[in-house]
Amino acid sequence: MAEIAGKAFGLAHRYMQGIRFDGVWEYQVVAASGRKRWQSLPPDSEHAQRTDSEDHLESLAWCLRRCTAVMTKRPMGSIAVQLQLAEQAINSVVWEALFPACEIRHSNAIVKASMNCLARVLERGGCALLKLALHRAQRRDSEPAGCWVWVVGVEVQKLPEPEDRHWIISDEMVRAALVVSHSWAAPWGSGFGARVSWDAVGRCILCSVDGERLQGRCADIVVIEPKRA
Repeated sequence: MAEIAGKAFGLAHRYMQGIRFDGVWEYQVVAASGRKRWQSLPPDSEHAQRTDSEDHLESLAWCLRRCTAVMTKRPMGSIAVQLQLAEQAINSVVWEALFPACEIRHSNAIVKASMNCLARVLERGGCALLKLALHRAQRRDSEPAGCWVWVVGVEVQKLPEPEDRHWIISDEMVRAALVVSHSWAAPWGSGFGARVSWDAVGRCILCSVDGERLQGRCADIVVIEPKRA
């Protein structure tokens, strides 16, 4: 914690609604009778080992099935994803069918100045998917590899503001998106597998909890948010 003029300003992690991870990952499911219960949400990779040749459609399937389960409160086993259609037409009826009670918004990029929108989306009960184009550390001269990640939280920092020569807490700044994917699963008792931040020129930097650091860009962002009454 850093202190400014006697007041403490630090970091906080905030997460989307409907998940918990005090041990294994769980999410809230609502039965047809209206009864609510917590069900396991497998965060582990569906592949024994990650390789550079992984198809980014597989990462989309991993993220989209879990995101749909949490947002719709349905068992994950009941959710089928048409991958080619889902990626080629992000605003199509394919996505609307997966999230019938949500608005789907698509953008081709996200930059540092617009990161605060992620916090507002989470506050309103939504989440986001990011398509990243990342360079592997050992192959910076090669074409970036595409992958999808699921934004389940944000890292925020309190911002001080001068007023009559004193410092007060006035606002918060989003420093990073907290993400999981089939390549970066969350460890036991943790809410994220990697954090994604952006620098001043728009490059994104992914730092995983196991020490991996990759650079690249955000090619797509899909925001999924409950429809307002």
